[in-house]
Amino acid sequence: METYSLGQRAFAEALGTALLVLVGPGSVVATLVLAGDAKPAITGADLLGISFAFGLIITALVYALGKVSGCHINPAVTFSLALTKRIPWREVPAYWVAQVIGAVVGALAIWGIFAATAIDLGMGQTSFNQDTATWAQAMFAEGIGTFMLMFAILGIVDGRSPNELAGVVIGGVVVAIIMVMGPITGASLNPARAFGPELISAIGNGTTHWNQLIPVYVLPGLAGAGLAAVVYDLLASPRKVTRPIHEAVTHPDRVPTPDVVAPH
Repeated sequence: METYSLGQRAFAEALGTALLVLVGPGSVVATLVLAGDAKPAITGADLLGISFAFGLIITALVYALGKVSGCHINPAVTFSLALTKRIPWREVPAYWVAQVIGAVVGALAIWGIFAATAIDLGMGQTSFNQDTATWAQAMFAEGIGTFMLMFAILGIVDGRSPNELAGVVIGGVVVAIIMVMGPITGASLNPARAFGPELISAIGNGTTHWNQLIPVYVLPGLAGAGLAAVVYDLLASPRKVTRPIHEAVTHPDRVPTPDVVAPH
């Protein structure tokens, strides 16, 4: 059986998260560049395109890196798996550090490609407009969105499911979630993805939303993913049937069946 060292898995997580941030938030910056002075800057069609950018890169990463690290590329996913004893807690710090570093590297790559324009256009950051949505709405959107993502992940990687479809299912559910939650919070669904562009925007003297990061984009995601794992285990674990001892140890007598003589 092939095994991968923790170092290999951590590197896979860093690389995967970097590519996710480069393509996902990078697609937001690219859309705004193409929109120019158009109003609104992002239309419904643009949102669909951004959703597919996220979904397609996640699909590719699941198939490329899933065999190495599980392709969590999301601290909330790692937390959920550790919470339900699918991975040991001792590996969580390595995964989280790798994911955060990868997110920062991915955001740096966006800055490298679009230069100052990336900073001016917001680095593909996630934030919510406090004039049009409440804190409760934003927290609920991120929490339920991450719940749906984690629930789908657990369902498709279950040994009883068709695992060869994992990348398609996970990428597809990301597209669906972004289409609904995107207009409210940007649908981060991933604390590392939220942090990387935020940090690089701060370094480049761009706009930041640090006050929203922990209460909206970190804690609800961790809670939603953890709840999804607990609910999935409650639903998907077969019921154990308890029988009384007498019934369990008693077997019916087997009476030999007499030979039947065919009539002549």
